[in-house]
Amino acid sequence: MQFYSCDSHVVEGRAVFDGLAERFGEGAPTIKMEPGEGEFLYIAGQRRVAVGRFGIAGNTLGTPETNAKIAAGYDGLNPGVVDSTKRLAEQDQDGIRGEVMYPSLSMFTFAVEDPAIKAAAFRQHNDWILDYCKPNRDRLIGIGCLPVPDVDACVAEAKRAGELGVRGFAIPSHAPIDQSYADPMYDPLWAVLEDMQLPVTMHIFTGTSFDCGLPEHWGTPGGTLKGYTLSHTSVANSIMDLIASGVVARFPGLKFVCAEFETGWVAHFKQRLDHAAYRTPWELADEVTMKPSQYFDRNFWVTFEDDAQGIATRHDIGIGNLVWGNDYPHHDSIWPNSMKTLEDVLAGVPDAERQAMVWDNVMDLYSINQANL
Repeated sequence: MQFYSCDSHVVEGRAVFDGLAERFGEGAPTIKMEPGEGEFLYIAGQRRVAVGRFGIAGNTLGTPETNAKIAAGYDGLNPGVVDSTKRLAEQDQDGIRGEVMYPSLSMFTFAVEDPAIKAAAFRQHNDWILDYCKPNRDRLIGIGCLPVPDVDACVAEAKRAGELGVRGFAIPSHAPIDQSYADPMYDPLWAVLEDMQLPVTMHIFTGTSFDCGLPEHWGTPGGTLKGYTLSHTSVANSIMDLIASGVVARFPGLKFVCAEFETGWVAHFKQRLDHAAYRTPWELADEVTMKPSQYFDRNFWVTFEDDAQGIATRHDIGIGNLVWGNDYPHHDSIWPNSMKTLEDVLAGVPDAERQAMVWDNVMDLYSINQANL
């Protein structure tokens, strides 16, 4: 049996942010070194996150050795995080054949308010990710970013970067309240993404505001107990908007991947959404002729890492809707112990179901050429 991660990450190089501050001022995302602490991403003059926290998989937080790696910034990252030719060996070390890689630092750029800054930053991200994936474009699948909610800019960048070879795009897990994904303003974007057959990712920690649409008293997904525990409600809200408004009914070929929210909540969510549709059918667009769960089954995928609750309810979620990821190189990644973790989490799961979740589904989702693996 072979294994492919559908939830890994890059740590964007300095080049992604080069020149943005000179062009746009302090509102632009910028990397700055803080002596003795490490390199940090700043946005609008506020320190957001340490670069070194994103590339230390296999290390334990809080130890002197790990703190030293974080303080070293880019120089403390695992070798393959910086050099993608070495990343292939790190995949082999973990027993996997390839990775779909989402943003790390660029996750925070989704919350930049200035549309020109966001569009410029994501253009540089998308160009950088294409270069990073050069060693093997089927073992290294880099996800681009789109500057939601500027639909015209999103359409232009999806066409530009998609034609250059970007294999999928990330959008915020939560759009602005007054410009939610239920708004028909996004239809030109959905049409392009459907036509190009490119999966669309909504990843944890992404939002058009730093709270990712969560109530103020919950806090942020990355910063508070409530915010992290309830972070899946942000993407659940977006899923409901996409289904109830008729988006996936009008664009049946769209493929949405909900990444790193784990999956233990999904089976109950599907059941409850169907019952809510029965109770309040007037809230469904006229195009919605199937149960909401049936649109979920056709148009949505969810990633799991070590989520035993999701595996226990896998048949209600849908075997074909589950894809596994090791979250490399983030500090809570299961690398380099993915095989042992999967053996524990998938204990008692028939081989055919295992293969679907750790291999077959991602092969189909990203049209991966297995001859290149």
